[in-house]
Amino acid sequence: MSITEHSTSLAADLRAEGFAGEAVLPGDAGYDAARAIWNAIHDRRPAVVARCTSPRDVAAAIAVARRHDLPLAVRGGGHSIPGHSSCDGGIVADLGPMSRVDVEPGRRHVRAGGGALLRDLDQATQAYGLAVPAGHVSHTGVAGLTLGGGIGWTARSRGLTIDSLRSAQVVTAGGQVVEASEDVNADLFWALRGGGGNFGVVTELRFEAQAVGTTVLGGPLLFELDRAVEAFMTSRAVVEAAGDEMNIYEVLITVPPAPEFPPELHGRRVLVVGVCWTGAPEAGRRALGPLLALRPALDGVAPIPYLAQQTMLDPTAPHGLHTYSRAHWVGGDDEAVITRAVAAFEHVTSPLAQLIFARMGGAIERVPAEATAFGHRDAHGLAWLVNSWAPGPDEARFAEHKAWLDGVAAGLAPYATGVYVNALEDEGPDRVRAAYRQELWRRLVEVKDRWDPENVFRLNQNVPPSGWAAAA
Repeated sequence: MSITEHSTSLAADLRAEGFAGEAVLPGDAGYDAARAIWNAIHDRRPAVVARCTSPRDVAAAIAVARRHDLPLAVRGGGHSIPGHSSCDGGIVADLGPMSRVDVEPGRRHVRAGGGALLRDLDQATQAYGLAVPAGHVSHTGVAGLTLGGGIGWTARSRGLTIDSLRSAQVVTAGGQVVEASEDVNADLFWALRGGGGNFGVVTELRFEAQAVGTTVLGGPLLFELDRAVEAFMTSRAVVEAAGDEMNIYEVLITVPPAPEFPPELHGRRVLVVGVCWTGAPEAGRRALGPLLALRPALDGVAPIPYLAQQTMLDPTAPHGLHTYSRAHWVGGDDEAVITRAVAAFEHVTSPLAQLIFARMGGAIERVPAEATAFGHRDAHGLAWLVNSWAPGPDEARFAEHKAWLDGVAAGLAPYATGVYVNALEDEGPDRVRAAYRQELWRRLVEVKDRWDPENVFRLNQNVPPSGWAAAA
């Protein structure tokens, strides 16, 4: 059977299962657009992209993939760094058409479809001065971000995305549509909050939104690289002194030739201190005093719309780049971590690379460790190391770009205490285990044994059922 005949046959099987969405096949005019994902390093060719419009469509895709023993990829926003949003030769259950977000402002209830993006969530909630804490890039999928935990600009003051999740609608490996909450299928609900896409396809998420208003104090402070260590340590002191309302990310970048940056900084390597203060703006400026006293090369911190804060980093993460990343939760030796990172950044191989650091704590660690499957609520900090480059002639330097980033990760490994599941590449089963404490891992395997004993949902940072070899 030819590839075309095989795909056509699968599409017919989907229809027979009650699939009512669009089945996009190789050779169709929209196939290349339908199969493309955010990280262009993964150029995969599925047999069918099933654009699902309902839980029944999702169940049909699962049933056909199981019948033919094909890989099944689930795509929400398509932001999976290791490319798990697509697959070669299998079926992609694309939830993009299921992107509706409904808000009940009086009860602060939010219902988001499995294909909703952060911008859909933010725009709907901000109409009422509400927000669900979520992410940094507005074209990220809500479901994928949430299932791994969900770290965003307001995590220290408002918690992880999973901390606002109240229930979910899930299509199981057997095709059943079930509810999961603290009261119904509580084991599944526990695992969904941090355990990744291992247990079913989430077709709707129900959140309790928080009142954050429509304005925050946000924006960047830039410091030349020779002052990066001093600025980083001052930034950490500011966070500790200011309390949970202060959320700061420190990022080593090469300044792009963009109009928001002074021309004299274009092409320079700098430390960006990205600020999001959720209290009164005047108090936030006072709290930033020690950093401002260092006379940053650029002070872009000002009262801005919350939606502007949530989209501020979109230009740094466009679709279509080739991206490779590594990450660690890191211990408390901040000066050693940043000193090593700055030394490594002197030899960065791409002007699009970013070494991202964040102080955790605050609302994140006030939730009991065992309450959800998120594995490292007590982590001191996060180091997320990203190298990106444009397709084309630069592709030939893949080995160089990867080797540089692997070297940075190895240099920070002595301070590592684990890994954030949403930041995992395909690094092997030991790294997946490092995303969870031993007791959490045991519970996750028990939930997997109940809800997906055949490991249907394995194209992810896989928690295998007992008796299976890890697929990661």
